[in-house]
Amino acid sequence: MNFYLKAFLLLLLLSLVGYGLHYSIEPIPAFSLVKLYVFLFIATLGSVSGMYYLFQLVPNQLGYAFLVTVFVKFGAAIISFPELMSDDPSLSKAQILSFLIPYFAFLSVEAFMVIKWLNKTPLESNSAE
Repeated sequence: MNFYLKAFLLLLLLSLVGYGLHYSIEPIPAFSLVKLYVFLFIATLGSVSGMYYLFQLVPNQLGYAFLVTVFVKFGAAIISFPELMSDDPSLSKAQILSFLIPYFAFLSVEAFMVIKWLNKTPLESNSAE
């Protein structure tokens, strides 16, 4: 099966299961769960697809690309969900966790994929022979 289709299906499954569990635990969240899971799905699929393409070109730079996408994705989350940063009204710890837990679940899937690719990359030999 094509990598992009596998990634799409895996992230779709994670989104649907996560949304279902999240909604059953917290039926009235501080922000839209649909918006949260659609954002995380699109952001993770885009970053995984970009890193897979980069892995095909320069596999040794994948770790740096992962760090960049983590920061860009977090910045986009702050812009997309301004209620996370506002003090009016301030969010409880449970409401903040209701954002962070799905965010880190998607980030974990992304990290797992990158680690799997990095393990396939041969180490460069800098020693003089």
